[in-house]
Amino acid sequence: MAIRFASGMPAGIGLIACYLAYMLAAAFGHWMMVLPDIPITVWPPNGVILAALLIQPRQSWPWWLAVGVAGELTSNVLWFANPLIWALGYVAANVAAVTVAALLLSRFLGAPIRRLTTLQQVLAFLGLGVLVSPMVSATLGSALNAGIGKGSFVATWPMWWLGDATGILIATPLIISLVNAWRDRARPAPVQFLEGAMIGLVLAGLSAWEMGTGAAHAFLLPLPVIWAALRFEFRGATLAVLGLSLAIGLHANSMGAVQGLVGDLTTLHTRLQALIIVAAATGLIVAAITRQQRQALADLARSNTELEARVAERTRAIEAAEKRFKATFQNAGVGISIVSGDGKLMRVNERLARMLGYDAEEMEGRALDQFTHVDDLALGAAAWERLKSGAADEYELEKRYLRKDGVYVWGHTTVSCVRHPSGRMAYLIKIIQDVTERRHSEELRQNLAREINHRSKNLLTIIQVIARQTASRSPQDFVQTFGDRLRALAANQDLLVKSEWQRISLHDLVHSQVEQFYATGNRIVVTGAPMMLPPAAAQAVGMALHELATNAAKYGSLSTETGQVHIAWEVVQDRFVMTWRETGGPEVTAPSALGFGTTLLDSMTASSLSGEVSIDYARDGLVWQLQCPLSALEDGAGDDGSGGHGQTGP
Repeated sequence: MAIRFASGMPAGIGLIACYLAYMLAAAFGHWMMVLPDIPITVWPPNGVILAALLIQPRQSWPWWLAVGVAGELTSNVLWFANPLIWALGYVAANVAAVTVAALLLSRFLGAPIRRLTTLQQVLAFLGLGVLVSPMVSATLGSALNAGIGKGSFVATWPMWWLGDATGILIATPLIISLVNAWRDRARPAPVQFLEGAMIGLVLAGLSAWEMGTGAAHAFLLPLPVIWAALRFEFRGATLAVLGLSLAIGLHANSMGAVQGLVGDLTTLHTRLQALIIVAAATGLIVAAITRQQRQALADLARSNTELEARVAERTRAIEAAEKRFKATFQNAGVGISIVSGDGKLMRVNERLARMLGYDAEEMEGRALDQFTHVDDLALGAAAWERLKSGAADEYELEKRYLRKDGVYVWGHTTVSCVRHPSGRMAYLIKIIQDVTERRHSEELRQNLAREINHRSKNLLTIIQVIARQTASRSPQDFVQTFGDRLRALAANQDLLVKSEWQRISLHDLVHSQVEQFYATGNRIVVTGAPMMLPPAAAQAVGMALHELATNAAKYGSLSTETGQVHIAWEVVQDRFVMTWRETGGPEVTAPSALGFGTTLLDSMTASSLSGEVSIDYARDGLVWQLQCPLSALEDGAGDDGSGGHGQTGP
C-alpha cells in the first residue's frame, strides 16, 4: 500500500485493498445495528480511512477520502437505502470527522507513521481521534437527522458519537498494525501462535459465559485484551479488541433472548459499547507502556552493551598503556622512582635498584634520603623545599647515592612534581642517571691536566739538563747526541701518554728503548717478572737504557756481529735490582773522563730513584746495575716537581 505514483496517486492495489477493508468494516457496522430507531451503533469504516490517512503522505489523502466516499455510497445502496441527498450529507459528516482527526493527529504522531510506538502517541490518538473527531460527525449527522425528521438531535448525538468513537478505536489501530505486519513480513513463532490461540479461547469462553448470564460479569472481558497487549503489544491488543467486538456483536444480536433478564435493551447496548471502548483504550495504553518498557530495556541493554564494549576497549587501552608504562619503567636505561609527598619511595624500577645494589622491594617504602650520601643531604633538602613551597615544579642536580655495599655512585637527578588541584604535592617522578664514570672521567681529565702541567715542567727541566750536559761534554757531536736523547725521552713520553700517565710496564719500557736493535737477531735478551713503574721512575730508567743501548752500539757488544746484551731485573729483600750486562763485544776499558752519559747512568738515575748505581768496566763486557727500594717505584715517589733531577750537576 505504500507504493505511489509520481503524481501522488497511491497504487491501485492499495486503493482496492482499502475499499475492501472499508466495505468489510461497513458490513460489521450494519451487523451491529440491533437497536430500533438507532441506525448506527458501531461504525468502523471511519477508522479504516483514518488509518489510511495516518500511514500515507498528505498529498495522497484525497485518494483515500475518495475511497471512503465510494464505500459510503456503496454501503448506502446495499444496506441503508437513504435518498442520495441524505447519503451525501452523511458522507460529508464522515469525511469532515476523518479529515479533522487526521489533521490533528498528524502533528502529534509525526504522520505518516509506520506504527504506534509510544504512550504519548496512544494518548493523542485516544484524545483527538476517539474523543474529539467523532464530535464532528455526530454533530453534523445528528443535525441532518433532526432536519429530515429521523430523530431529535439530543437523542441521536450520544449514540452517533459513541458509534463513531467505538468504530475508530476498533479499526484504526487494527489497520495500522496489519499494514505494518504486512510491510515487515511478520510471522508469529509457533510458541506465539499457541499463546495467541489460548488468548482467543479464553476470550471466546468468557464471551459465551457472559452471553449466558446476561453480561453480569462483563468487566472480565477486557482481561484477555490486557493479556494480549502485555505479550504481543499493539498487534495483540488490536486483534484481541477485534475478537472482543465480535463476541459483543454476537451477544448484541442475541439480546432479545435475555431482554427479560436485563431490562432496558438500549442501556445494555450502551454498556457493551462502553465496554469495547474501555477494553480497547486500556489495551492500547498497556501495549504502549509495554512497548516503551521493552524499548527502554532494549535501549538499556544496547547502551549497556555499548558501555561494556567501551569499558572493555578502555580497559584494554589502560592495560596496554600499563604494559607500555611497565615496559618503559622497568626497561628504561636510567633509574626511575615515584616518590610520595612525604619523601617515601612508592615505586622503584629495576635499573635504579641495580644501580644501588638493592632489590626493588627493599627500597620501596623507605625514605629516599636513606640512600643519599650524608654530605649531599643539604643539597637535596634545599631543592625539596623549593618544590614544597611551590617556588618550582622541577629541578636538576647531581649528588652521590650510597650503594648497599657502602660505595657511593654519582647520579644526575631530574625531578618533576605532580600536584593536586589544590597545589599540594601529590608525588614526584625522579629520573636518576648513573654518571659515576663521567664524574670519574672528569676527575681523571682534571688530574691529567694537572699531571701534564706538572710533567711538562719536569720535562723542560730534563731537556735543559740534557742540553746543558751534552753541550758541555760533547760539543763536537751535540746535534746528533742531543737528538738521540730527546728521541729516547720522547719514547718514554709516548708510553706515558698511552697509559694516560699511569704506571707502565717495564717490559714495554725496555722494548721501546732497544727496539731498533732487535733487527740484529737474538742478541738482546730480556728477563724479569712483570712489573709496573710510575711515570717518574719510567723516565729515569728509560733515559738510562737509552744511554746504555747507545754506548753498546757505538763501543760495546752491539758494535760487533756476535755481541749480546742481557737485561734482567728482580726483587731481592724489598729492593728492586736491574742489571745491564754486555758480552761478546770488544775489550772494555774505563773512560779517561766522565761525560754526560756516565753522569746520567750514575748519579742522575740513582738520585731519581733514591737508589744506588754501579758501573763495572770489566774487560769482557760492561755491567751496569741499579738498586733501589721498592718504595721508590710507588706512585709519586721521587717526584719533587723537577723530574727528580734537581740534585744533578754538570
